[in-house]
Amino acid sequence: MSLNVDPPFALGQTLGVSSTADGVGWVGVVKQFPDVNPATGKIRSNRVKTCIAVRNVSGVTLLPKRVVSFKSGSISEVDGYTADTDKVPGGIVDEHIPASGVANNDVFWITVQGPTEVKLGPAAEAAAEASLVSLTAAASTHSTTAGQAVTGAVTFLRHNYIGRALSAGTTGQNVLAVVNLVRS
Repeated sequence: MSLNVDPPFALGQTLGVSSTADGVGWVGVVKQFPDVNPATGKIRSNRVKTCIAVRNVSGVTLLPKRVVSFKSGSISEVDGYTADTDKVPGGIVDEHIPASGVANNDVFWITVQGPTEVKLGPAAEAAAEASLVSLTAAASTHSTTAGQAVTGAVTFLRHNYIGRALSAGTTGQNVLAVVNLVRS
């Protein structure tokens, strides 16, 4: 496979597979997309977003605009939402995925760098320019608050930093953020 070959699915879509044997050639692919709504064609900014095609191995459906973490020892499988301040966020589930989410074993995009929407947690408010971190939650796969964002104190930025809010929002709203989760 060439680095110049486009994957068979775009933002807002999944590969549509249900077996871990399917789509193995696409898992781990890194692609840059323009910041454009794939359903309407509306341009949001003149930036690009860097995404990675990953497999959902969490055992549950993952929802859009939530922060997920990589399975231990993997850079191409996610095993659920971030749930504590010590687990490094892997990326944000594609903001254009339908509300029904990403089924277990399917392949989808996570944003690791650039503009994307992130869901704020309960009792969370974010002003524009605020630093965002992943919210501590009860569990990484079934908690209603897992994978959501809150504003963060400087002491937490080393472990669970997501990015910077570009828009303001309150409890349960989505905020536009510039994420920066590209790590060595």
